[in-house]
Amino acid sequence: MRWTVAERHPIVSRLSGVPILTNPAQRRYGLGLAVIASGAVFFSLITTFSKFAYQGGATPLALTWIRFAAFVAVIGVCQLARGASFRLPRRNLVATLPMAVGMMMMSIGYLSSVVYIKVSLAVVLLYSFPLMVGVLAAVSGREAIRPAKALALLVAFGGLVLAVGLDAGSLDWRGVALALTAALGIAATMTFGGPYLEGVDTFTVNFWTNVWMLIAMAVYLSAFGGAALPAGTSGWIGLAGATLCYILGFVLMFVAIKLLPPSQTAVMMNV
Repeated sequence: MRWTVAERHPIVSRLSGVPILTNPAQRRYGLGLAVIASGAVFFSLITTFSKFAYQGGATPLALTWIRFAAFVAVIGVCQLARGASFRLPRRNLVATLPMAVGMMMMSIGYLSSVVYIKVSLAVVLLYSFPLMVGVLAAVSGREAIRPAKALALLVAFGGLVLAVGLDAGSLDWRGVALALTAALGIAATMTFGGPYLEGVDTFTVNFWTNVWMLIAMAVYLSAFGGAALPAGTSGWIGLAGATLCYILGFVLMFVAIKLLPPSQTAVMMNV
């Protein structure tokens, strides 16, 4: 789907000045904004809960693998309870593989980057992804990025830098590269994932995307190890909270990708 301004711009009542979602495209857009805003809240809470898990002795690799496993289990049970099929058309099933690669880049890249650079710098670099989305969407023809929208992307990124603070400390190219890899992964998924969500069950796409990530992580851990679970109540609460927020945030993000143009989804993730 190629998005146009007419589909996104809400009609405003002359009497009240309140936007009115008067057609299906506008209602779709309004729902998408609400969904991605909710998803952004859950994603933002992952870091908070993860800190408790790490303080309890958990490793990033363990946390990543457990949330993939939990996602597959929870969404799988939901699909069975709904009587929904796990089948996808070949085109959409194949597309879940690059989606999984993008989300693995985001998960592992971000969690690993903080080993080499400060968390504040990692956050700023990760949330450069809306700028990447703008470039990818424009170059690929997925969305026309007009000057006003380009300015909005820059302002959103600048606001994040001011809010978080850019404390570079001692720069390590490995941390910078990992954080930018994470940003590129989520940017590519947001930009190119939308067309493959049209006409299919988003939960089924989510399920298969996490199945591939779960398999890849299981193979890596079997070969190289590096997984450690937390000890103590607070550590397990942190692990459970981070996992739950991941499940909710991931589902809502993919629903939003289906409903919104790429740049709008990216900007709202920065709010």
